[in-house]
Amino acid sequence: MDHLGSWRILMVVFVALFALHHFCHAETAPYYSFVQESTSAPPVSYYDYIIVGGGTAGCPLAATLSESANVLVLERGGSPYFNPSKTDKENFLSTLLDPSPYSYAQAFVSEDGVYNHRARVLGGASVFNAGFYSHAETDFIKETGLDEASVNDSYRWVEKKVAFKAPVLQWQSAVRDGLLEAGVLPFNGFSYDHINGTKIGATIFDLDDYRHSAADLLEYADPEKIKVYLHATVHTILFTTESKDSSQVNVA
Repeated sequence: MDHLGSWRILMVVFVALFALHHFCHAETAPYYSFVQESTSAPPVSYYDYIIVGGGTAGCPLAATLSESANVLVLERGGSPYFNPSKTDKENFLSTLLDPSPYSYAQAFVSEDGVYNHRARVLGGASVFNAGFYSHAETDFIKETGLDEASVNDSYRWVEKKVAFKAPVLQWQSAVRDGLLEAGVLPFNGFSYDHINGTKIGATIFDLDDYRHSAADLLEYADPEKIKVYLHATVHTILFTTESKDSSQVNVA
């Protein structure tokens, strides 16, 4: 076989592998039949719970409530699954600094003058943040009066979907060694816990550098008892005690 023929075969194999890689990558994004554009919403609908904001708290809360109730989630942004590679580690800065109207991160300046970003996407800031994952401090759990057993169950529930052991590459090992040399002791190895000393933490990026956000936790939801509307802006929330309906939400 001549060299030209060999190169053609190699190119075909390369293209096939490249396509297969991206096909497999796209399959990691879950498909939710209950996630729809708000323009498809009926004029009137009724739910046991309405959650305004499908972020890092809204998604797991909605998934949990759907086990025993009908739940509506109203998210002002879009879905991170329409363009899954946008949230990969290699696109971290470009996604965070994207100034377009379709950006997942909306820049703003707080009342005290701090420049920051707020989320405008299903999954909230977990779609574009640095991806570090850690447990809360034990003392904080006790001070807030939360049940420790329930908290630990919740950790495991989340970690099955979105938490991974972070690889220790060159710069991570340099930071670790620098902290130890500076006396930040003890060395705790890998740990999810918020503890004193130096540790290897967890991340929401998997070994392929693909991000797993809070939106992935909607995989736990009962698809028959939940509806998520995207690009849904809530203008007013009206509360009343004059009827069985305790509240009314007006959505654009």
